[in-house]
Amino acid sequence: MEGLKNIMEDDVERQLNKLLPTMPNICSCDICRLDMATYALNRLKPNYVRSDKGELFHKVNTSSIQAKTDLMSVVVTAINTIGARPSHD
Repeated sequence: MEGLKNIMEDDVERQLNKLLPTMPNICSCDICRLDMATYALNRLKPNYVRSDKGELFHKVNTSSIQAKTDLMSVVVTAINTIGARPSHD
């Protein structure tokens, strides 16, 4: 539906961009990155917004240390899981 965005996609992408460069032995090609994002997003609660105000509200709600830790944990698990068995040669 036009105008809706799962803001968790941005959060997962930011974490992948932050963490993958620190893991040189993990494939970070586009296929693996999409698989990692898919894995993580399927394990996180979606958070849809339709405006900048909704995005700001999301940032405030996810600024706690616990929310950041939960997100990082899911993304690290996705990286390790997909990295151990990439879906390509």
